[in-house]
Amino acid sequence: MKAISSAKISIHLLFWVIYILILFVFDPPYFEELEMAWYEKIELGMLVLVAGIAYLNEQILLPYFLKRKYYWLYGFLVVNLLFFSTLFYCDFLMLEACTFSTCLSNNLWIISLPLIFFSFIWMFLQFYNKQKELEEAQKERLKMELKFLKSQINPHVLFNSLNTIYAQAIKENEGIAEMILMLSENLKYVLNQSTDTLVDLEKDIAFIENYLEFQELRTEGVNRIIYKKEIDSYNHSIAPLILIDLIENAFKHAVYKDDEPSDIEIFLRVKDQQLHFQCKNEFDPNSNEEKEESTEIGLKNLHHRLRLIYADLYTLNISRDNGFFRVELKINLA
Repeated sequence: MKAISSAKISIHLLFWVIYILILFVFDPPYFEELEMAWYEKIELGMLVLVAGIAYLNEQILLPYFLKRKYYWLYGFLVVNLLFFSTLFYCDFLMLEACTFSTCLSNNLWIISLPLIFFSFIWMFLQFYNKQKELEEAQKERLKMELKFLKSQINPHVLFNSLNTIYAQAIKENEGIAEMILMLSENLKYVLNQSTDTLVDLEKDIAFIENYLEFQELRTEGVNRIIYKKEIDSYNHSIAPLILIDLIENAFKHAVYKDDEPSDIEIFLRVKDQQLHFQCKNEFDPNSNEEKEESTEIGLKNLHHRLRLIYADLYTLNISRDNGFFRVELKINLA
């Protein structure tokens, strides 16, 4: 970005040097019979007027109107700005007694040239920056996919091992075998779906519910899981493993009590193409720093992934108060 700014400044300086040399040194227009003092005043007034119009257009009009796609309104304003600026130059700076058509034909191009040139430079830089952003996003996506592929090496080995353990456990203890089967199914989902940008909403919810069932068996008597869902339609797609990251975080930081289970509340609603997810768990404000740092890194990575996939189509709010850790995520699935 610094290189682009330096190049932009150099282009602007070079343009003004050439502009001044051509118009006011090599071929000064209509000034042969004027006294030098008036000539210098007209030169200065001309430059202030032209530069003011050019930078008003570049700094305010172009960014505001073109980014909002108000093309016709922008064109109307620029044409009128150039028209009245040319009349002002003729009537108040040059004090020429010329016809309206002569005034426009002799001076309009002089006033228009910087505006047109800097508009072209602005649009070129906008296009260049957009391309750089797309390239960076593509590189970031490839980097994330590479991380997922690397993370699959050990889970594949673990998945095969779990199948072997399940075959043995089912002979000895059906409860343990059931837990192994749940874990195996979850691992299979992670391996198969983690590299996809989007997956079927129904599959992701089934994965979450299978995970919660496994946790309910694993943490029986320690955690009390309160899970509610309201789904008006499963005909949607969602980024995989987004919600499970927040749920895992709740189990990771849940408080372990001696007298009663610790509540973990999960609410999921999909209505009118809007996903609303809430998760709340009791937590210990004095938990160790290493665990807190790990959580912060995980949440930052989640934010980053949400920005890459959903841009401005999501909101994520996280709060810690009164011994509770609350997460609220909203995503436009349209």
